[in-house]
Amino acid sequence: MNCKAFFVMLALSLTATASYAADRDYALEQQAINQATQAVADSVVQIRTVGGFERIGETTVSQGPSTGLIVTPDGYIVSSAFNFAQRPSSILVTLPNGNQLSAELVARDLNRMLVLLKVEAEDKLPVPTFVPEREIAVGQWALALGRTFQTDKVDTSLGIISALNRMHGRVVQADANVSAANYGGPLVDIRGRVFGVLVPMSPQPAGAGAESEVAGAEFYDSGIGFAVPLEHVLTTLDRWKKGEDLLPGKLGVALKAGSPFVEPPVIHTVWPGSPAAEAAWQTGDTIIAVDGKSVATQSQLQFLTKPLYAGDTLTISLRRGEGDKAEELDTEITLAGELPPYRHAFLGLLPKAEPKKAKDKGVVVAHVWPGSPAARAGVEIADRLTKINDTEIAHLPAALAALRALQPEEEIKLTIMRDDKERELSTELTTLPDNILTSVDLDQQGSLKPAEPRELETLKLPQFPQEAKFLMPDKNPDQPGLLVWLPEKGEEEEAALAKSWQAVCDAQGLVLLMPRPSGEDGWQFEDLEYLDNLVRMAKGKFNADPQRTVIAGSGKAGQVAYALGLRRADELSGVIADNAPLPRTLTIPDNSPSNQLSLLTIMSANSSFAPLVKQDITQLREKGFVVSILERPAATDEGQLLDAKTRAALVRWIAGLRRF
Repeated sequence: MNCKAFFVMLALSLTATASYAADRDYALEQQAINQATQAVADSVVQIRTVGGFERIGETTVSQGPSTGLIVTPDGYIVSSAFNFAQRPSSILVTLPNGNQLSAELVARDLNRMLVLLKVEAEDKLPVPTFVPEREIAVGQWALALGRTFQTDKVDTSLGIISALNRMHGRVVQADANVSAANYGGPLVDIRGRVFGVLVPMSPQPAGAGAESEVAGAEFYDSGIGFAVPLEHVLTTLDRWKKGEDLLPGKLGVALKAGSPFVEPPVIHTVWPGSPAAEAAWQTGDTIIAVDGKSVATQSQLQFLTKPLYAGDTLTISLRRGEGDKAEELDTEITLAGELPPYRHAFLGLLPKAEPKKAKDKGVVVAHVWPGSPAARAGVEIADRLTKINDTEIAHLPAALAALRALQPEEEIKLTIMRDDKERELSTELTTLPDNILTSVDLDQQGSLKPAEPRELETLKLPQFPQEAKFLMPDKNPDQPGLLVWLPEKGEEEEAALAKSWQAVCDAQGLVLLMPRPSGEDGWQFEDLEYLDNLVRMAKGKFNADPQRTVIAGSGKAGQVAYALGLRRADELSGVIADNAPLPRTLTIPDNSPSNQLSLLTIMSANSSFAPLVKQDITQLREKGFVVSILERPAATDEGQLLDAKTRAALVRWIAGLRRF
């Protein structure tokens, strides 16, 4: 044999050996995956639900079969709360052997979005082994399992553990495909042990829908999936079996604004009746430790408290005061599941609009709210407010911040300048009123002068197909109000709205913005993302007054306005809903100490929605929101356009949003 033939044969031999090794490794890998899957498969069940809602807000909830994981031999099963967000009337569980059993929903975990079910089986059920949390590491193989359309087969998606302690320490993250097909199923390691139970979860901050059972479902099959460690589930199981929902634990504070990864947790507001209030926490206190673990940023505080439940007790250390007068305090806190409704304190002043660089510090009084604490104290128009208690008031934002740190029924001192003389007054704060000021109160008794209709301008966001038309006031103030009205009938309604509002916009310094829905069927909840982006962009473009940024609509558009306003109270100061109840699947959020959102509902005399609207008003007020009510004449052939009297009252309501 010559050398050339020898090397050819050697190369072929090496290639065959490498190919054999690769095939062997693949076979071993596949064998390991199959074994891991089979080790857990008998604990994975199919769940079917009957009845309930089809949608929760913008999300279509699971209507097909879903997955659960057996966690005790006597029939307790854990699944994702996503699978039960529709509030089904009955639940059926199919075991791997084909037996179908009726299940009872025992309780929910609203912190990690899980549910606990119970079935009565004749024989003991198989339970899996869990991976201790301390052994979970990034890079480990991870199998996402589900049992959905085929009861005799477990669906498997392969990935790795891609991150730990996500969502403030509540879940681990994997890049395997995770969706409604396997929510509630197990995330399994290569040895057949369970890392955790698969759930959707949202990274959005609280108040943006992050605490909804369907939050995070939009990330399905994206390579970003989450699982609640099974070890944690098992440690809470005895508490859960009692049938009481496990609620996220709440301290009852709002922290000073800033980046949570940089800013220290300085308390801005203490919620009345909260655990923090009972522990005598104060505005200006800084949280420095939780159960002996140091805290330097707001994010670190969230990591130590977000995983906890109502009823959990912990020791929190505070620093009070500055410099040599600073002291450290240890306080014992038992977290609450619900907080009393937050109600904003009210002084009763409307500020005068002043140039950005006003000569004198303070806030000049434009109007005094009739019967308010300020009126009782003797504050007058043209007074300049310079102090609230001992806090210097340099401008309007400082006045708002100072007042939001105070509570209704609190006694305060006011320092004002009148005729170049300093005066001190005292009064007791109340809650925000729901009445609408009269034209006399606002000195708006003159008639509006009609003007030649002006051409509408166009505002377009590049990432969305639709556009918005807007009308500027003839004399643009430094900070115009922004009224976002949602017309449903296209260009014809836009033109009619612009014609009816033009004189008002000119007189009150309002920008009228009229976006268009994405589809021919009018406004849908799918348009909320567009509206959210549009409002933020418009506020910057027009330098809009944050206290007079309002979204409004009639009918279905009014429901969409409600949904956006309650979700984005940090961007909007008011919602106007004409002949519109709340979306029936909307969960009313807590009223926020940081954002003062006011609501105005308009009902026509012949509204079929009146009973629902009245019920909604009661629920909103119970949550601490201020709701004003306007009644208008029955709708006519002109459609949903407001009559002049109603429109004038609406304008006064918007003007009153500047109150504090």
